[in-house]
Amino acid sequence: MRKSEILVGLDLGTSRVKVVVADLSERGAPEILGAGESVARGIEAGVVVNMDMASASIREAVEAAEDSADVEIGRVSISIDGEHIKGIDSRGVIAVSRSGGEITKGEVDTVLEAAKTLALPVGRAIVDVLPQEFFVDGQRGIRTPIGMSGVRLGSKVHIVTASQQAVDNVIRAVRKVGLRTDGITLRPLAASLASVSPDEKELGTLVVNLGAGTTGLVLYQAGAVRHTASIGWGASSITNDIAVGLRVPLSRAEQLKMEHGCALVSAAGDDPIEIPTVGGGPPRESSKQILAAVIEPRVGEIFELVANELKSTEYSNVVPAGVVLTGGGARLEHVAELAEQFFGTPARVGLPDRVSGSFDAVADPAYAAAVGTVVATAETSGGGRYRGEMPLAGTVQRVRQLVDRFL
Repeated sequence: MRKSEILVGLDLGTSRVKVVVADLSERGAPEILGAGESVARGIEAGVVVNMDMASASIREAVEAAEDSADVEIGRVSISIDGEHIKGIDSRGVIAVSRSGGEITKGEVDTVLEAAKTLALPVGRAIVDVLPQEFFVDGQRGIRTPIGMSGVRLGSKVHIVTASQQAVDNVIRAVRKVGLRTDGITLRPLAASLASVSPDEKELGTLVVNLGAGTTGLVLYQAGAVRHTASIGWGASSITNDIAVGLRVPLSRAEQLKMEHGCALVSAAGDDPIEIPTVGGGPPRESSKQILAAVIEPRVGEIFELVANELKSTEYSNVVPAGVVLTGGGARLEHVAELAEQFFGTPARVGLPDRVSGSFDAVADPAYAAAVGTVVATAETSGGGRYRGEMPLAGTVQRVRQLVDRFL
């Protein structure tokens, strides 16, 4: 009988808390066993603002996932997002110590640690260290330096940092439920791990995670993460626009968005929609086209903010080979077509298909981050090695062994 290794991904969203349970008993993609979710309370724009309410939401989602997968959950890996997330590039250089000059995995680990030793502002923590390329005696563009000869080994990495307080509060909310934390992954990065192929990463892909309170982005080029960011606008702003524009309660605005929402006015059609009146008056009649006329400008504004973020970096002239949309906002009808028009490149909705098992349970772009958190844990665990507890303030900094992808 095979030994079971259960991995659990927890996605703390602004509108929903999602939990995915997977089995990593066999080599290869994690096998999905079940999932659960709850209404998010006490979480705003990716940040815990009420500890008791957030913990209660986590407990509800975990219990639903336990029932779905028929397992008991004790440890989780978490995906986070928020405007406090900042990405920076860094470099490290070491001397190759072996007499023959042959580079080993140990030296690769050391040069990544060297790249991590940079002065951070007070209250910041390193969440991820993502290798971009290595240098051997000045030769650039090396992905796998192990076994090569050289005197000096350098690395260029992308470092994801976060507010130490925000990270601590997420961990405390999880511990309050009696769970231990295996690790933390940036939400759009997790979503990309679940929904973007190696070929897409190689050619160049922009991943846009349309969450409720935030929109996260990850830019891949030549197989490596080149930029990450989080924008404080998300799909909930679309709901607010519908509520104001059509004068309906927020709860009904969300329902209209999910049932009839379309991101392109030209594709919406004129199908009639019944609109309730605030205050209990008789309902009014509108159309999908009018609803789309409210939605399209806001989605376009979010895409504009994403484009402006890229323009502020050294990758402003990089045109990705495609755009992959994840998150609950990616459920909007024709949102990929609007992205194609805006970015001038092919776009698609990213389903979390880099896993096996009961895929139907999570075949939804809104589950990409929760599934991707499991994928990240599987990759960093080395196929079954125990990683230990994620500590609190002062020691959250760590190197995620994503270099294994290159070796």
